[in-house]
Amino acid sequence: MEKKVNFKVCGLPAKYFFPFCAVILVSVYLGFMPTVKIYSNDAGTYVATSFIMTIAFLMAIGGIFFWLGNTIPIVNNYLGGACLLPLLGASFLNYIGLVPQELVNGTKVLMSGGFQDAYIAMLLVGSILVMDRKILLGATARYLPAILGSQVFALGFCMLAGLITNYGVADALFNIGAPCMSGGSGGAMTTLPALYTSLSGTDMTPMAGQFLCYASIANVLAVVMAAVGGALTSKVKGLNGNGEILRAKGAAVQTEGEKRPATSADYVALGSGIFMSFCLYLLGNILGNLPGFGVIPGLAWTIVLGIIIKCTGIIPDSIGDNCVYSMNFALKALLPMLIAGIGINSLKFATLAEFFSIGAFVVIFMGVLGAFIGAMIFGKLAGLWSYEAGVTAGLCCCNIGGSGDLAVLSAANRMNLLAFASISTRIGGALMVIWIGLLYPLFH
Repeated sequence: MEKKVNFKVCGLPAKYFFPFCAVILVSVYLGFMPTVKIYSNDAGTYVATSFIMTIAFLMAIGGIFFWLGNTIPIVNNYLGGACLLPLLGASFLNYIGLVPQELVNGTKVLMSGGFQDAYIAMLLVGSILVMDRKILLGATARYLPAILGSQVFALGFCMLAGLITNYGVADALFNIGAPCMSGGSGGAMTTLPALYTSLSGTDMTPMAGQFLCYASIANVLAVVMAAVGGALTSKVKGLNGNGEILRAKGAAVQTEGEKRPATSADYVALGSGIFMSFCLYLLGNILGNLPGFGVIPGLAWTIVLGIIIKCTGIIPDSIGDNCVYSMNFALKALLPMLIAGIGINSLKFATLAEFFSIGAFVVIFMGVLGAFIGAMIFGKLAGLWSYEAGVTAGLCCCNIGGSGDLAVLSAANRMNLLAFASISTRIGGALMVIWIGLLYPLFH
């Protein structure tokens, strides 16, 4: 007997969802979109859809692609379909012109105007406060070796790929591999070109588009590897911690997150969790802009604040749990639309096609694979679960930044490890830039 397909998008079965979806399609394609005028110093005045139109559209297409990714065999379990399809699908719709420019502008305003930051704030604070104090301290102390091991393997695999593809070690390492591991899209577009310009004496800023293309390809590969790696390591004893990052003798450690309800019917508690998460994000931003504190980015300060709160008990768990509720609200209600927004705003199909080549793909694939394997090996040596270390210390060093972390962790079903992923993106990106700065003179 064939298994019945269970359709549910935005919490609605098909007979209820599609009439609502029809309203969105009529609004978008028959000229009924509510819009606003936005003034920008760079672009002048332009028209963008209102938040209501933008959010409704992203919820619909993100929800459909998310459902398809969870439903299609093989794609769902081995290719990170639930995350990959909204990312690529929304980007492709934009590429072929099915997303009107006003809606593209509205998505840009929403994503660049703070929605992604709000999502990250809720996930970041909740993912720290949900952890057991001993696990949090132990894992943090053992995490840096996994990042360093990941980077050594990634650089080595890129060099090997350069020899295989005839790109040569230098081109493969500096022009293809490094942009994928330099701290996200910002590192690829600004940090590396500026570094290469200062080291070579030649203006390298025109390379920014190419570097961003390679980082985007690495981001997609990291998402796929996270999904494939999760499916494979779950079948091998001793590699997969099922969401735990710190190993325990004899059995997996039970975190405090398993002792508390995942959510609450008390919506005041949910609201307080959102409020505290946002305030900790703002406090981190304040610290990151103070003289003498700016060497650590604001988001990293938010992580530090969360760890201090959890380890000292300044805020009791009964109140800190509210941030866990807000984290789960973000995961359950907002994830599909967020990924679709990232696809439209950050992933450009035209750029992928312009700079794509088989040889470059091989170099990028080898670099991402090296980062994954290196983090797994060194993570295990440091007392971490191999898969969790591979995803956070490895694959989250090979993406387009904060949105890439969300995509990778979603494919791995490890959103509770966002704090570690954020460390990899920022501290790992900074370390990779140091590596590249030291190696560049040796090859030029």
